[in-house]
Amino acid sequence: MSHNKRSSFKVHYAWVILLAATLILAVYAPIVNSLSNTWQIAVTQDLGFSRSQFSLNTTIVQAVGIFVGPMVSKILLKHHFKRVWLGFACLFTLGVFGYGLCQNPWQFYLCSFVIGFAYITTTAIPITMMINNWFDHQRGLATSIAFAGVSAGGFILSPMVTYLINHVSWRWAYFSYAGLIAVIALLCGGVLMRSKPADLGLRPYGAEDPTIPSDQGRQTSDTQSLNLDISAGQSWQLAFFLLLMLGSILNGVVNGASLQFPPALQEAQPLQFASVIVSAYLLIGIFGKLLMGWISDRFGLFVSLILGVSAMTLAFFAMLFAGTSWGPWMLAICFGLGLSMGTVVLPIVTASIYSKKAYGEAFGFLQSAFQIGTAIGPLIVAGSYDLTQSYQIAWYIMIVISILVGVAWLWGYHHAKQTQSY
Repeated sequence: MSHNKRSSFKVHYAWVILLAATLILAVYAPIVNSLSNTWQIAVTQDLGFSRSQFSLNTTIVQAVGIFVGPMVSKILLKHHFKRVWLGFACLFTLGVFGYGLCQNPWQFYLCSFVIGFAYITTTAIPITMMINNWFDHQRGLATSIAFAGVSAGGFILSPMVTYLINHVSWRWAYFSYAGLIAVIALLCGGVLMRSKPADLGLRPYGAEDPTIPSDQGRQTSDTQSLNLDISAGQSWQLAFFLLLMLGSILNGVVNGASLQFPPALQEAQPLQFASVIVSAYLLIGIFGKLLMGWISDRFGLFVSLILGVSAMTLAFFAMLFAGTSWGPWMLAICFGLGLSMGTVVLPIVTASIYSKKAYGEAFGFLQSAFQIGTAIGPLIVAGSYDLTQSYQIAWYIMIVISILVGVAWLWGYHHAKQTQSY
């Protein structure tokens, strides 16, 4: 009897996997996303090249992911998942450490090429694969928690990186970050990681409890998927998929452009205050991502997408007033809520249309489209600054593109509903 009581309080190992996944994303994602341009001013001033040259690093990382992404899941499944992940985590460490040794743009670009391979193979794709394997119940919540780690990590690491850049050197900031990547690799990859429950003789969380209703069973008419069972090859011939691809590219552009917020804030405000704002929107982003998942489950795609697009649009509007007392705080709130557009919303859009069987292939193409946009966005903003010595024109462009993201995706969903009726 006492044994049964003790076992009822046992934590399922799926939650340990979720902890590992959250820690990995909290450390591995910010260096490529929210914190990537925190080094921009210090590096360009020290080494004497332009901001657009530095921003090309982000483009290279994303471009590598575009071509490698479709192969990652096959590599992880065909070979030993854990060993492959650890190998690329080591490569990630070497790439970031290499940044700290660079003396010219071409050396940065070489390191970015290495990081591009490592990043796509250690973050979103393997993390979502593990979560899908380990969670039958509360899979959406688990995914939201894991990706909220991206914002949490950025919030915690932003002031640390800024401090190291200002009080030690930008090179040691890279060296320290590389060390942190290595520690997470050993702890999460070496000790905690298991790709699937069968590795420990377990079943997925929720599978062993018949009293837990399935996620599919809890869906309402407003939130359930269209469940289109269409291959990617067939999808390319349909208008809705082309609109989804267009929306994904444009969404990538605005999310890539947002990587320029830190240097733009540093130019308009004192460095320490700019760091506070970056930390603030990353902190709000934690709750924004969880909120977006809840809104989608409760009210459906239309409401969640309108809110996400509105938040991103207002974030770029706030950047037009980055030099005022209120603009940065408006940015912190709006962009914090809009951060979900870069992580949570795309899987929601895909799942709202495709069946579970067709989801993976469709999401792979849409994710690649997103990365194409993410590679372009920083170049538009940095290039605009280099030409005009101002970010204003770029922010106006991004306001328009943010609105077009919502138009493309909602229009695509409308066409998908028509396809379903045939």
